[in-house]
Amino acid sequence: MRGILLKVCMALTGLFLMAFLLVHWAGNLQLFLPEQLARPSFNTYAHVLTSSVVTKAAGWATYASLVAHAVVSGVLAWRHRSVRKPYGLERPASSSPWYSRSMGWLGVLILVFVVLHMDAFWYRYHWGEVGVDADGHKDLYTVVVATFREPLLVVFYVVSMVALGFHLRHGLAAALGSVGVFSKRIGAAAPRVANVVAWTLAGGFASMPVYIFLVHGGTP
Repeated sequence: MRGILLKVCMALTGLFLMAFLLVHWAGNLQLFLPEQLARPSFNTYAHVLTSSVVTKAAGWATYASLVAHAVVSGVLAWRHRSVRKPYGLERPASSSPWYSRSMGWLGVLILVFVVLHMDAFWYRYHWGEVGVDADGHKDLYTVVVATFREPLLVVFYVVSMVALGFHLRHGLAAALGSVGVFSKRIGAAAPRVANVVAWTLAGGFASMPVYIFLVHGGTP
């Protein structure tokens, strides 16, 4: 029973984080606009996210879900190892793709990315030295552009988004199955749906720093 509850918690927190990613992905699309439109639009978006009571509450819920998701993932991994058959009698490689067996490592890479991402943008936006735009909003757009003029950061971001894509590919299908969204009749479509959603999100996030790097000329 405890194992089922842990899997349901894993699924629900994962789906909540997926919803956050969708909103974040939609907001980041503004970065593909011409600079004269992208700067005021993106900075206004960031201002609303950090000034509204509703979005602040959603933000704290997201942080709590991220911590819970990571902790429950660790507990489930430990429980799985504790009951694994000895002497190599299990051969998961023959029945599951590599990324489904590497969710822990993919999760660790994503967690490292989240920490560095929040340090570069979230922490700096709240407590760092950030200029203001013509509308009086903190100029997060300039911070983002300056960050992604560094080629190594762009490469790290893209690699992290590839990891995110595989993580979402497996996790979304498993999460939807855990909460009973897919019936037996349409359950076969779950991997295809998860594949489209995962790589749409990961591809969109990965293309953003590449676009900025190419448009703004790389490292000054």
